[in-house]
Amino acid sequence: MINIEILMQAVMESRDGITISDARLPDYPLVFANPAFEKLTGYTQDEIINNNCRYLQANDKQQRDTSKIRKAIQQGEYCLVTLRNYRKDGTMFWNELSISPVYNAQAELTHFIGIQKDVTARVTLEQHLLQERKLLEQTKAKLEQLIIHDGLTGIYSRSYFEDQLSIFWKHAVESQNSLVVMFIDVDYFKLFNDSYGHIAGDEALKTVASCLHDSMRRNNDFVARYGGEEFIVLAADMDKEQAIAHADLLCQNIRNLNIPHASSPHHFLTISCGIAYIKPNAESTSKVFLHCADQALYQAKAKGRNKVVLYKD
Repeated sequence: MINIEILMQAVMESRDGITISDARLPDYPLVFANPAFEKLTGYTQDEIINNNCRYLQANDKQQRDTSKIRKAIQQGEYCLVTLRNYRKDGTMFWNELSISPVYNAQAELTHFIGIQKDVTARVTLEQHLLQERKLLEQTKAKLEQLIIHDGLTGIYSRSYFEDQLSIFWKHAVESQNSLVVMFIDVDYFKLFNDSYGHIAGDEALKTVASCLHDSMRRNNDFVARYGGEEFIVLAADMDKEQAIAHADLLCQNIRNLNIPHASSPHHFLTISCGIAYIKPNAESTSKVFLHCADQALYQAKAKGRNKVVLYKD
């Protein structure tokens, strides 16, 4: 068995602070502290011995892990905690403290051995990494928000629409249900910008987008900004008559906004709408589907705008 002198030398040479407190005395005073503990805390032997080491917590005693220490001491158990401790000069350090009970031959608790390790560098790094992770998560959330929602109007973006179209399309093929897409264009919008300025134009687009969004009557129908002054509506399980009625409602709701447009023959801001209707199958493609809606929109604009046109083969 290793002799006591070597054990004592190991304790005295340890780079970690080692203390022994007497569990038989009130308030568990320290009866031993090695030089590393003095160096770690800045306190001398005279200031350490016969005192409880709670003084290392200074006024910072309401830490979460202090309750773990109290419980371990009361039950005579081992515990490992990380605490904010304070040196004699007031500087804070993170102390990884392990407390181990010592029992005599009669199974009586006599002492606690405390081992203190300065883990400030590690905790600081962990906190920095945690903060960086939070910032990355916030940035990711913002990017996802930008991908899903249009930056100007707040409604769904074109990329989100394209993702949803592929999902709707697959479901429609499998269930043999119909799909409707509506291409919407704000009439004479370039002239509106020329007359009222781009700031007013942006505000008008926001108002139109909000109106279109609020006009979606079913939970699964949604509108997205396709680009510039173009919007697009996607709806499932809607027949041609319902699609035309819904498009007419959208046009009417935009007209009812009464946004003045002196350069338009209609005197107010209006929209044109091209509708495509399809029951997708294995041979059909969403690209052709969108092209049909675009062609219908072209016809609506060619007929004087402020109109709804359903694409016909």
